[in-house]
Amino acid sequence: MNEPISSHAADHEPPPPEPVDELVEDRKKRSRRLLTFGALAVVLGGGGLFGLLRYQDAQNTKALSEAWSALATCTIGAELDAKEAASQRFRRVQLEAMTMTDAERMTPGVDKPWPAACASLGHAVAEVWKSAGRTEEGGKDLGAAAEALAKALGEPTARTGDLSEAIDAAFAQAQKAGVQRVVVEKGPRAPEPVRPLDASRLGELTEPLSRTAFTLRAAYTDAHPAGVMRVLIEEKGVEKAPFLCTFAAKDAKATCKSLPGSLPKGQGLRLWGTADDDSAPLVFAGERGRAGIFRADSGDKIDAMYSYGGYAKKDGAAAALGFEEKTKDLLLTRRAAGGAPGRTKIEPDFRVGNYYYSTQILWDHLILRGVTKENERRLFVSPYGVAGTAEPSFADVGELPEPGLVEGGADEAPHIGGCRSTEAMVVRVKGYDNDFMSFLVGGKWSPPMSPKVSDGILSCHGTEAVVTRLYPGGPDKGWATKIAQSQCTTAGCRVHDVAFDKILKGQYEFGPREMKVDAVDVNGKLLVVWAAGERGGVRMRYAKAEEIERVDDAILYDDLYKDGQVQKLSTLFDLRLFSRDGFAILLLSTVTGVYALRFDPAGAMTPVDVTWE
Repeated sequence: MNEPISSHAADHEPPPPEPVDELVEDRKKRSRRLLTFGALAVVLGGGGLFGLLRYQDAQNTKALSEAWSALATCTIGAELDAKEAASQRFRRVQLEAMTMTDAERMTPGVDKPWPAACASLGHAVAEVWKSAGRTEEGGKDLGAAAEALAKALGEPTARTGDLSEAIDAAFAQAQKAGVQRVVVEKGPRAPEPVRPLDASRLGELTEPLSRTAFTLRAAYTDAHPAGVMRVLIEEKGVEKAPFLCTFAAKDAKATCKSLPGSLPKGQGLRLWGTADDDSAPLVFAGERGRAGIFRADSGDKIDAMYSYGGYAKKDGAAAALGFEEKTKDLLLTRRAAGGAPGRTKIEPDFRVGNYYYSTQILWDHLILRGVTKENERRLFVSPYGVAGTAEPSFADVGELPEPGLVEGGADEAPHIGGCRSTEAMVVRVKGYDNDFMSFLVGGKWSPPMSPKVSDGILSCHGTEAVVTRLYPGGPDKGWATKIAQSQCTTAGCRVHDVAFDKILKGQYEFGPREMKVDAVDVNGKLLVVWAAGERGGVRMRYAKAEEIERVDDAILYDDLYKDGQVQKLSTLFDLRLFSRDGFAILLLSTVTGVYALRFDPAGAMTPVDVTWE
C-alpha cells in the first residue's frame, strides 16, 4: 500500500508569537505563579495573605502599565505635550502616514504596518485589565475603551479615518485609572508626527488680511508682476474693503490700507497697470477705467477712459494708455508729479488693428503689435517720458509669426502682458496657437520666440522668464491634474510636464479636492500647493520641475483641526498662489479669516506679518 501523503503544513512548527502574544502569555504565567504564592500564603497565615495581595496588585499595575505603554507608543508615539489631546497627536501622525507605503509604515521586526499593528496591543490591554479583575459594570472602563480602539485600529480605513472618539476615550480612561507610561523598548511605533498650521494657530501667529473669509477670486493682484506684490480686495461684507495690501519683496511683511474714499464705489476696482516697487499703484474703476483711473495713495484722478494699462511712480507721476471712444484714437495720458494730466495721440506708421488686443503699456515702455506696409506682423516697442509730451518713436523688435486668437470671452485678458525683475523686462504676446516672448536685457531687445507653453502665469527672476500653466483635473478627477512649465532665457526655453498621478504614486484619494490646487515658479523651482483629498490636509511640493514627482510632500495646514479638536468639516474655503521675483505668497481663506504665507527661494515658509495703516 502507498504510504499516506503527509501534510507539509501540518509538519511545520507554529510561527513565533508576536510581541503582544508574548505579553499575554507572560501575564498568564505570572497569574499561575501568583496562585502558587497564594497557596503558600494561606499556609503561612493572615499576615502573609496581606503581603500577597499587595504583591499581586503591584504585579497587576506593572503589567497594565507595560501593556498600555505599548499601545500608546504605537498609536501616538512619545508622551503628549501640555494641552495636546491624544486625538490631535494621532491626527498629526496620520497626516504623515497617509501617503507612506505599507513598507514605510512598518516597524522592524513587526509584520503589520501602522496603525494595524496597534490593534493587537489594544486587545492585550483589555485582556490584562480583565485578568486583573478591574472590569466595571456598564463597559465604561479602560478595558472596554482599549477593546473598542483595537477594533477601530484594525479597520482598513484606520490609516486615514477619524478615530478621535476612540483614541480620546482610551486615553481618558487610562488617565482615570492612573496608569503610568513606561519606556517601551520593543514593538510597533507610530511614525513621527507632523506639526502643521491650523485655523487656530494661524490666528495666534499673525494678523489676517481679513477676519472675514471670502473667495480668493476676489483677490485682484498686479496684472504684470515685478518686485513687490499687491493685492486689492473689493468684497461686500469684508471689513475695511476696498483695501490694498502690499507684500514686501525682502521679508515676510505686508502693509494693508483702505483705499481713499474718493474712489467710486461699486464700480469694480482693479490693478490693470504697473508701478515701481516703492510706488502706490493705479486703481482702475469701472470697465477698465471708464469710471476713472486713480492713484491708490492719494486718490488723485489721472484720467477716465477705457484703458489697456498704466504706470505709476513714487513721486506722483503717472501714465495710462487707452481708447477714446468718440474719436477712435489711441491715447497716452501722462501726468508729471504735481502737474495736470495731458493726452497724446499715438499714430504709428503701421496698422495696429484692435487696440485692446494689440497695445500695452509696461512701466516706461509702450508695446504694440502691428502690421507693416509690407504686410508683415511685427512687435514694436518705444520708451516714453512719463513727465513729457513727446510722441513715442517705435522700434521694430522682430516678427510675430501668428495673429492673436480672439476668443471673445468676457474675461479674456489682453493679448500683451509682461513681467519685470531687477535685471530684465519680458513681454509676452498671445498668438493663434503659440505665445511669443521678447526680453529686454542690458538695454537690448531679443527677437520674439515661443515659450512653447501658452497662457499660464508669467513670472520673472534674474534674466529668466517662466510660464507655469495648471491644467485642473476637474472636481471629481483631481488626480488627473497636470502642470506644464517653460523656463526661458534669450537662448531658448526648456519645457517640463508634471502629472499629478505620478506625484500621488497611485494614492489617487489624495489628489486635489474641489479644484483647490495652484502652482507657481519661485526663482526656477516649481511650488505646488493643494488640498489633498478629504482628509490629507493642505500639502506642498517644492523642487525643480523635473524633480517634483520624486520629492516628498510637506504638510502646511491641517484643515480638519481647530480649537483643540479634530473637525468633521474642513476649515479651508479656498487657496491661491502668487509668484514674484524671489518669493511666493500663498493665501488661505479659512473659517477664522484670510491669511498669507510667504515662501522664499529655499522653500522656507513664514506666516506674513500684516500691519494695517
